Amino acid sequence: MTRPIALLFNPWIYDFAAYDLWARPLGLLVLGARLRKLGWEPMLLDCLDRDHTSMGSLKIKPTGQGRFPKTHIPKPEALRHVPRRYSRYGLDWEEVKRELQSLPRPRAVLVTSLMTYWYPAVHDAVRLLKEVFPDAPALLGGVYATLLSDHARKLCPADAIIPGPGEPTLSQALYEHTGLKPQNEVETSALEFSPALDLMRSVRFLPLLTSRGCPFRCAYCASAKLVDRFVRRPPDRVVAEIEQAWLSYGVTDIALYDDAFLVDPHRHALPILRMVAQKVPGMRWHAPNGLHCSGIDAKIARAMREAGFTTIRIGFESSSDPFHQRTGGKTSRQSFLAAVKHLQEAGFDARSIGAYLMVGLPGQTRDQIEEDVEFVLQAGALPKLAEYSPIPGTALWESALKHSPYPIEREPLFHNCSLLPTAGSDVDLGFLQRTRTRISDHMGMRHSADSLSEA
Repeated sequence: MTRPIALLFNPWIYDFAAYDLWARPLGLLVLGARLRKLGWEPMLLDCLDRDHTSMGSLKIKPTGQGRFPKTHIPKPEALRHVPRRYSRYGLDWEEVKRELQSLPRPRAVLVTSLMTYWYPAVHDAVRLLKEVFPDAPALLGGVYATLLSDHARKLCPADAIIPGPGEPTLSQALYEHTGLKPQNEVETSALEFSPALDLMRSVRFLPLLTSRGCPFRCAYCASAKLVDRFVRRPPDRVVAEIEQAWLSYGVTDIALYDDAFLVDPHRHALPILRMVAQKVPGMRWHAPNGLHCSGIDAKIARAMREAGFTTIRIGFESSSDPFHQRTGGKTSRQSFLAAVKHLQEAGFDARSIGAYLMVGLPGQTRDQIEEDVEFVLQAGALPKLAEYSPIPGTALWESALKHSPYPIEREPLFHNCSLLPTAGSDVDLGFLQRTRTRISDHMGMRHSADSLSEA
């Protein structure tokens, strides 16, 4: 019996800037593995695939990051006032259309979404898919579909909007829209995260998820809105996935997608790191999503070093203890200083210990940002400025509404962090650019477009 085909589609990015920091459509890859268990044949078309044959000589760093190709496109009307070029990042539109037309006709199309302010690319993707495959239902999931379900239902031409994690509802959604029952019964356990890596054109690194969700409820974060409970995978299953990626694809880099890898680390992160150091030595770990510094003691820091941690990013956000007390109590100045000290003693230098600092927060002053940067530098770490994007449904949303000059409640395009949509008048892009230059000069780093993009 021929297995029905499901096309997994990762749209472009429409924005003023975009850079690939270990980005892969992990949600779609996990759904691909689930689809196979249900009796479907998954295919993937990733508009952000920098290994696509049409990319030519696009430079890719040995660890997997790099620039996306871009095509300048007209700015949406709401962003006409912004004096920057707006671009479609990813594969050429006509190339994507030709590739779609060359594929076997799918019985269903599953589309993912990320930032709320990237929704125009998602809508365009669904329209193109409906044009090429008018008989295949298009099901939209992901971040935008979860945080702004009503907006998506009103404006996106998808046949269904599926908020939240897709695995538990996948079988029922496919049955409702195709009439096809699953060939196999599959448990909907949220612990089944292993992705179908073979759907990608090239596996340059392992996108790894060892847990889902976060036990903290930070006022500025959407994690609790996207996943309603915190669950973790057994350490031995995680290590088996790493071993398999190494054996099958020669992978030596791991991009950690967890929001809370270092929560209760001695029961979860520590056994994983120790087993990897023993069974798969020589791996390089990267943590672009950020790590909880309260979980880094001397033992954890040594285990991170022995397992091959290379890119450390701590979610510090601010050096203000009152800020942390107001927004969820995730960390503190003392916890950060202790974590940095443990990491230094384990052998990490300042350039390896990045600390995210949120900038452009409602009511935040320039003086506070400068104080945050100085605190991190003096601690012996690398400040990484992260522009705040207001997120509907979070505790900080009401404050964002009061501080933003934009109608962020009506138009998601104004959630774009490049606009600094809730920043005070003294916090602008020029100030942030000068601050990044000062950080680079202090650290003795080459000041380049790449370093700014990664900042």
